[in-house]
Amino acid sequence: MYGNVNEIGLVNSILIIVQLSIAGIIVILLDELLQKGYGLGSGISLFIATNICEIILWKSFSPITIRTENGAEFEGAIIALFHFILTKPNKMFAIQQAFYRANAPNISNLLATILVVLVVIYF
Repeated sequence: MYGNVNEIGLVNSILIIVQLSIAGIIVILLDELLQKGYGLGSGISLFIATNICEIILWKSFSPITIRTENGAEFEGAIIALFHFILTKPNKMFAIQQAFYRANAPNISNLLATILVVLVVIYF
């Protein structure tokens, strides 16, 4: 995954293995701490939820630009919405493009995610 050992070197390969092993041990120890009563619920579930929240926030506010057939667009849905509104002469087309673009996260996906989270929290 990180490259051929001949390309990245033996020392870098060993450092990658050590780093991944230590990170796994730290996650297991944090899970044990949370299960012993120093937190709420299971640590693994908490880490998974944190990762999903990070992905949702990144896909909403990512400042990275991507190349599409319409030119450069921001990856983040909310930033793209404001960018389209400010740069496109036809504001309705800009809003429609922000809500329904297929090649990147859009506002419809974000609103659907928020709706599902609210329904799950309600139940």
